[in-house]
Amino acid sequence: MPRRLDIPRPALHRAARWGGVAVLAVVLSVAGMLVGWRLAQATLEETTIGRVSFEVGPSLTGRAEAFVPVADWGFRADAFDAPFELRAELRSLNRGALLRAAEGERAVLDATEEELADAARAAILRSFAWGAGVALLLLAIATALWRSLRPRWALLAIGAPALAIGVAVTLWRADASFDAAAFDSPTYFARGNELSRILEVAEQERIRSPYGSEFASILRSISTVLATEDSPDPAGVDVYLGSDLHGNALVVEPLSRLIGDSPLLLAGDFGQRGGEAEAALLAPRFSALGSEIVAVSGNHDTDRLMRRLSREGMTVLTDQGRLSPEGEVVPPPVIHVEGLLVAGFPDPLEYRGEEPDAEDRVVGLDQIPDAERVVAEWEADLLAWFRGLPRAPDLVLVHQDRLAQALAESLWRDGYDAPLVIATGDDHRQHVDRYGSILVVNGGTLGAGGVFGAGTQAIGFAHLHLDRAGSLRSVDLIAVEPFSGSAQARRIVAQTLCPETQRCTVGSSEIEAVGARPAG
Repeated sequence: MPRRLDIPRPALHRAARWGGVAVLAVVLSVAGMLVGWRLAQATLEETTIGRVSFEVGPSLTGRAEAFVPVADWGFRADAFDAPFELRAELRSLNRGALLRAAEGERAVLDATEEELADAARAAILRSFAWGAGVALLLLAIATALWRSLRPRWALLAIGAPALAIGVAVTLWRADASFDAAAFDSPTYFARGNELSRILEVAEQERIRSPYGSEFASILRSISTVLATEDSPDPAGVDVYLGSDLHGNALVVEPLSRLIGDSPLLLAGDFGQRGGEAEAALLAPRFSALGSEIVAVSGNHDTDRLMRRLSREGMTVLTDQGRLSPEGEVVPPPVIHVEGLLVAGFPDPLEYRGEEPDAEDRVVGLDQIPDAERVVAEWEADLLAWFRGLPRAPDLVLVHQDRLAQALAESLWRDGYDAPLVIATGDDHRQHVDRYGSILVVNGGTLGAGGVFGAGTQAIGFAHLHLDRAGSLRSVDLIAVEPFSGSAQARRIVAQTLCPETQRCTVGSSEIEAVGARPAG
């Protein structure tokens, strides 16, 4: 029989004792950090846009949270991976700086961004210093009270190095895992009052003058330049296409003058969360963009917002027909717009619940487990819907560019050879994609990504020129950044677009050939 390994009892007692001391040292260190964060309280920092307070607290997964108490509005972003969160709160507002920022003044935006980053780092270091100080104090007090502890310095000898290593690793991990892109798709929480304040600011003359007026001036210049190029068929149909307004009412007045009585297609994302306040405030403004507007929902929209748009006079399309103001669907799914046959597919992420501001609401693919499988199901549903339409449309509205591309490619591979335009958005980029006789047109972001994206993103939209048979002759891709005055426009002629391969992608300035038509 194998001999038993006999460990002397004194050794077992010493091991258990040192294990207990180590556990107590860690517990006191963690408790000290938590108490220290509370005692540190919030730090107030002056920034260009106003006074902001910063506070650190515990969190299982690191995140950043910002809150505007006057407006009851805020957002959260999983910006780093560490066991704490950073909370920022706007305490006072420099109204003049806010107005200039909303106008898109880069100096204000850049200065505020740098100041907030510096203030956040200072607040984190201050809170961790407080935490480490309180933890060391607790270790010292425990050492003084535990008179029988031998050696007397055991708690501090274990706790102080463990504390130093824990703080260093946590701060290193937060810095190494920081992802600025997380702030591009945060989780918003609000009760709706913030939007009315933003729109009140946006409609003041000080905002309309430098932003809206400059936009209108550039549009007039671009229209003059495009009019001197090869003119589209005068007997054809002109249609404007936009998407992703994201609550930006700054563009309404100048765009409405340009669009006039031409049909306007809006491919989703009218607001940010699509709640009752957004629906009441945005629908009347966006319905003034044109006299004939046809729309579908986007992933940021809700059924209540789409019903309100319908009540304001827009033609809101679903996969089965028009949406009535009462929420009923009126067939058929294919309608006539200036002689064109038009259909629309509502976004799969359109919210139909009662709490659009809920934290667990899904607005992006990154929030969906097994997203590839879910998207594949959406693509299959979209293709089945198109094939089941009672009449072949000339034009289809689909918000998500990924779904639009999948539909075009599937039809192309199946040998679909009738002229078809798929109008889309979502990715905030301007491009035209050709799949044989099928053209996918993305005009970019009509709202420059939202009110506070003004100055960081260009206003983008497309002007489509079709013949009476529904075939697309040419597309004008127009992009304008009013604050800097930069703009570009390009007319893309469909017949001359990659005639050899029949498959290519066109941006605002260059063509990328993709490949030849597949066999079969």
